[in-house]
Amino acid sequence: MKINTILSRCTLACLAIAFTTGCHPTRGWVYHSNSYPAMTGTGKTVAVLAFEDARENKNTDLVGMRWLPLVPFGWQNYNVPESATIHMNSGLWMNYKPTEDYPKALAEDLKKTGLFSDAFFEFRRTSSDYAVKGKILNTHYTGRSFWYGLTFEGPLLWIIGFPTTSVSTDLSLELSLVDSKTDKPLFTKVYTAPHDLEVAWLYVPKDDFKYSEMLAELNKQFCQDIQPVVLGTAKTQ
Repeated sequence: MKINTILSRCTLACLAIAFTTGCHPTRGWVYHSNSYPAMTGTGKTVAVLAFEDARENKNTDLVGMRWLPLVPFGWQNYNVPESATIHMNSGLWMNYKPTEDYPKALAEDLKKTGLFSDAFFEFRRTSSDYAVKGKILNTHYTGRSFWYGLTFEGPLLWIIGFPTTSVSTDLSLELSLVDSKTDKPLFTKVYTAPHDLEVAWLYVPKDDFKYSEMLAELNKQFCQDIQPVVLGTAKTQ
């Protein structure tokens, strides 16, 4: 009886390890820019500079706590989630560098508005009429892996429909539009995306790499906010 019990627990352990380590596909950065109604063109150019990273460089991974009796879940708290190799529902996040990818994405959106004759990314401001400066304030990622305090037997509850993981993500940016000639700030605002919470089940997996969708919302708000500013300054120049 004891041997059977040990074998059963070993089998469950193997299944649990397979579930939790074999389902972590890599993710890559893909951005889909927004569409905009026709805006009045100014004939001006805008450069989006590389963003400043103002996040605290601290990640905590205590997902192994799920193995302990009576501990309902293991967890991950990441301030800089792209530097982690394993996330709740994905592995390494490939080709993703927020300080460059975010401003490149914003440049795509700015170009689509029709406000500018050209919008582009660059590391240093050179010959554009306007520049956008950005600061990454928050990309917090919190994940939980539910084993329900049952150690090896916990994943059995997944089979009958209990949640496997939950992931919540946040995104906040400070964006500023400046006059390139004078470096005078024309518009500054902190943008925060709606908090995103995803709960996954064994038969309904979820993608926990949500930052491109969240960024698209912030970019759209910024492009709409600066329209009257750009049109106003363009008329006085």
